[in-house]
Amino acid sequence: MKTKLQHYAIALMMGMGLTGVSTAAQAGDDISVYADIGAQSQYIWRGAAQSVNNDAAIQGDVGIEHESGISANVWFSTGVDVGTGSETEYDITIDYSGEAGDIGYSVGYIAYKYTDTSLEFNEIYAGISKGIAALTAYYDADNKNLYTELGAGMTVADMFDASASFGVNSPDVGSSTNHITLGASKDFDNINVNATIGKAGTADAEFAVGLNAAF
Repeated sequence: MKTKLQHYAIALMMGMGLTGVSTAAQAGDDISVYADIGAQSQYIWRGAAQSVNNDAAIQGDVGIEHESGISANVWFSTGVDVGTGSETEYDITIDYSGEAGDIGYSVGYIAYKYTDTSLEFNEIYAGISKGIAALTAYYDADNKNLYTELGAGMTVADMFDASASFGVNSPDVGSSTNHITLGASKDFDNINVNATIGKAGTADAEFAVGLNAAF
């Protein structure tokens, strides 16, 4: 997979939280709402290019969070290549996150859907985090596919955010593949500028830059 969320598992799922900023508006005493929108020079997810002909993509999301740790999020990207031409992808995430001492944890469900095709898939995930590092496992029961990702993120010299992640895709049939993603981003009030380098398996490395605005 795109916005900076409080819950680490969603942030890691969304590209280590490097493709957007979000501002939360209080919808009630216990609930906050956030949203952002922006553009990427191409859509990179789990180290691989997802855009048709590596074209630019408009991406954004909207979400709601409760102070109990429950949240819901809808994220979208235009120009996605799923073998049927250019499509819009939208991902629906429901998450519960919390802390046990200095250990963070998160469990949730993601539905990946597309506007112009019946192709879709679903994942459940669970993860733990401590300090700057997090380990998350995603499982697609329909396709019997396990994806495991180890990621880390930190602020460098109070200047910009940096992240790295390594993931392994383990299908029930066929060989496992891996990916690595490196990213950097800088916030300017409600504007975020970011860059991502991804490499999946033996494919060539992919590079993307983006700009997002929160509202």
